[in-house]
Amino acid sequence: MGQKKTKGTEGPEDPWNTFQSARHLAPSGREAVAVSLHGAADLPGCKDGSEPWPFVAVKTTPQEADSQSPQAMTSVVSEPTRAPMWGETVEVEISAEEVGHKGLVITVVDNKKKEELVSYEIPIKYLRIFHPYHFELVKSTQSGKTNRDANKTRLYATIIRKSSFLPRYIGSDHTALEVFLRGINEPLTNSSNPMVVVARVVPSYTEFKNSQANRDLASSGLPITSLSFPISSVMNFDVPRTSQQLGCPQLSRPGGPPEQPEWNQSFLFQGRDGATRFSEDTALVLEYHSSISMKGGEPWALGKPLGVSVLPLKSRLYRKMLTGRGLSGLHVERLPITDTNLKTISGEAPTVDLSFQLISSERPENFLTPNIIQNLPILDEKPGSIHKSWSKATNVSESQGSEEEPQGLERQQETEMNNYRRAMQKMAEDILSLRRQVNILEVENRTLRGQVAPPELEEESSQEEAQALAASMKQKLFLSQLDMRKLRDKVQHLQNELIRKNDREKELLHLYQAQQPQAALLRRYQDKLLKMKGLEDTVRHQEKVIEKMERVLEDRLRERNEVSPPSWPPGKPSVGENLPADLYSLLLAENSRLRAELEKNRHQSAPIILQQQALPDLLGSSSSDKFNLLAKLERAQNRISTLENMLEDSARRWGREKQDLATRLQEQEHGFQHASSLVLTDPSNVISGDPKQPLKLEPPQPGRPAGSQQEMVNSLPANVSPK
Repeated sequence: MGQKKTKGTEGPEDPWNTFQSARHLAPSGREAVAVSLHGAADLPGCKDGSEPWPFVAVKTTPQEADSQSPQAMTSVVSEPTRAPMWGETVEVEISAEEVGHKGLVITVVDNKKKEELVSYEIPIKYLRIFHPYHFELVKSTQSGKTNRDANKTRLYATIIRKSSFLPRYIGSDHTALEVFLRGINEPLTNSSNPMVVVARVVPSYTEFKNSQANRDLASSGLPITSLSFPISSVMNFDVPRTSQQLGCPQLSRPGGPPEQPEWNQSFLFQGRDGATRFSEDTALVLEYHSSISMKGGEPWALGKPLGVSVLPLKSRLYRKMLTGRGLSGLHVERLPITDTNLKTISGEAPTVDLSFQLISSERPENFLTPNIIQNLPILDEKPGSIHKSWSKATNVSESQGSEEEPQGLERQQETEMNNYRRAMQKMAEDILSLRRQVNILEVENRTLRGQVAPPELEEESSQEEAQALAASMKQKLFLSQLDMRKLRDKVQHLQNELIRKNDREKELLHLYQAQQPQAALLRRYQDKLLKMKGLEDTVRHQEKVIEKMERVLEDRLRERNEVSPPSWPPGKPSVGENLPADLYSLLLAENSRLRAELEKNRHQSAPIILQQQALPDLLGSSSSDKFNLLAKLERAQNRISTLENMLEDSARRWGREKQDLATRLQEQEHGFQHASSLVLTDPSNVISGDPKQPLKLEPPQPGRPAGSQQEMVNSLPANVSPK
């Protein structure tokens, strides 16, 4: 069951001892429709008048472009007949997004001629999920048909639409109750046909028995719904509340062999139908019917039940299932079949084995199988004693009310609470169902009025309908105006946000544009800083060179101021010097002038020298005189250093003039004539001048470096020896 069947040339083998796993859920993101084909009646014959060999093909429409063949098919009956019986279940899958515009097409086809005998199309969106529909599909009169037998053709089928998950409802902790039926334990002596089982969970067994006593057709067998084609109203797919109170019956496949039937079938009852609410009046009811042979030639139907099995689903069983390990289930052995004429070989009433479990998840991983039920805990009480005690308690509850008043009050409160929950749940489901039906009916009504609406019917429309339509239109207009206001406010808000964001963007652009010249200026300053660092390094290096030169000059001046040795003839140049006579006389005159100025400075600082000579005598007098003398000594030393610097500058200038004169002398020797630009043109002018007058030194050029030590030594006059 639950698997796709393929067409064969012979009837199906009797799978009495094989287990077919029931796939109760569709794959993720898809839905499935299971169609159980029971039988048909009054099928039309072939075009040549012969008896058909029928089988059923099931597919969805509109058909996919790459899928021309039916999605599922049953087997072919063993002999030609117009009242076939299949007892098979086929299943088709569709995408969950395509359910709204997909239809289920059930076609009866002749195997020999490959002719279509009759076809039915059902919109899948009208089917309620996980509700078993037991249909009698009746084909109405259609124009263009040559075969009049199609007017009364009937097809019996059970259709269940499956989802990829089990729905969860308010007030219910569990989603479904699964019941697994094994078979009859002992061989029967008076059974000649296979059996089918109608299983249902009734929330109130008392109401169920009263309905059976009143011969209510819904309380016995299957509630068959006649569906004529084309479909005239969607109300045929509605689930009435009375059927929920009497349970939603499900039909098993035929079980055999007739001597000892076995089913090995799983039933899934939804929590919305009250199957998961265990109470003192809830029960599982199994009705056993004889399956009519395919060779009988009679229409498919269920007669009077051969027997009934009742399992009370009390709260005690619920607590036992929850306290067990692993799955929340129980295994019941030897449940008796009552109200029956069936007898076993031993002469006793037959019994069956079954198991059940509560499902709490929306997508359960495991369903009951013959291997799983072996691990379930066995109910320790005998089902027969449970049923008898339950029946007795129901019959004599009034006589023993005074003795069991606390328990009765508790049961009454629990029953009232369960009834209240069921009523609220059913009320909510009915409201939702009615809303869906009203919407569907409105759409169909508008479509039908647009298709066929004679002027007479339009004029006969009542004023109440016009007023109701006007009120509905006003309400829709008011709602649309509210929606328009909300949308207008939302648009205004979005526009304000857009304006604020644009202003912010402009501010950021202005800031960026203002930052560009600042960034360029910052880069220039950074370049200048790098150049400054390079210049600072150069200046430091030059300062070090100048300091070295100053130390060299100080050493040379200190040695020059010392007294010349008596063997050294004054006024003559040192050995190795060969200078011109005029240049040598010029340097001697300048040297004598500088010596005179130095001698004058020495005479001006004579008191200091005297004090320095008397310094050892005055040190002991007082400390204040000591500090005064030290200060005067420091000032005298500073003046001496100043004069030495002036002398050094004069030497440098005379060195440069010496080099210039040597250059011009070489030019004259080689015949180059240039206008003289010397500052000192005639030596007599220098000699005739005041020898005490100091020379004017050229100020140092700011952009010119100090030069190396060798250049400064070469620039000295001839009479200044670079020691």
